[in-house]
Amino acid sequence: MSATTHLNITLVEQAQAQKEVTVNQAITRIDALLNTGAKSRITNTPPASPASGDLYIVGSSPTGAWLSQAGNLAYYDQVWKFIIPNTGMTLWVNDENLTYNYTSSVWVAAVASKINAQSATTYTLVSTDMGEIVECSNTAAVTLTLPNSLPQGFNCSIVQKGAGQVTLSAASGATLRNFDSFTKTAGQYALLNLYVTSNTGGSAAIYIMQGRGV
Repeated sequence: MSATTHLNITLVEQAQAQKEVTVNQAITRIDALLNTGAKSRITNTPPASPASGDLYIVGSSPTGAWLSQAGNLAYYDQVWKFIIPNTGMTLWVNDENLTYNYTSSVWVAAVASKINAQSATTYTLVSTDMGEIVECSNTAAVTLTLPNSLPQGFNCSIVQKGAGQVTLSAASGATLRNFDSFTKTAGQYALLNLYVTSNTGGSAAIYIMQGRGV
């Protein structure tokens, strides 16, 4: 049977019997994408008791009924069904309160830059820091931890606003890379840029740092 180009919705054929089945399946598929957003984008194991219409962006290492569906959309309609995203698709992710855009083969958070002011001596980056400027203002040395879980494409800026030098520390599984092997801000008002160049399996983020470091 013929189907639409983008969402692979089955089209009604001429003189087709039980047309309502095809139409209802199409409406359910469209309904899954609209209004509520995806529950998560890193879940790998299908929930045991899903509700009709539940939608997920499948994680990087899926199992069970989601096997081989990494990065695709899974929605529940009596059984799990799948949608292959196209570049340009935009979807709200509920458990992160962020909008994600699908770019070629990866979901990338789309947020406006804003300032995350940090006055403590320790801070760990989180997914909502995507696109943000993290200002560290303590007068004592600051340790900024880079978790292993942030996705490919994540990026942010780090500013040493106070006298305390900011040291970037890669958590277990994460890697920090810099051309000069720098790991710290050079001094007050120095700015560093960070981005995750890859994250195989979702727990091995590789960060690249550039800017005024030592």
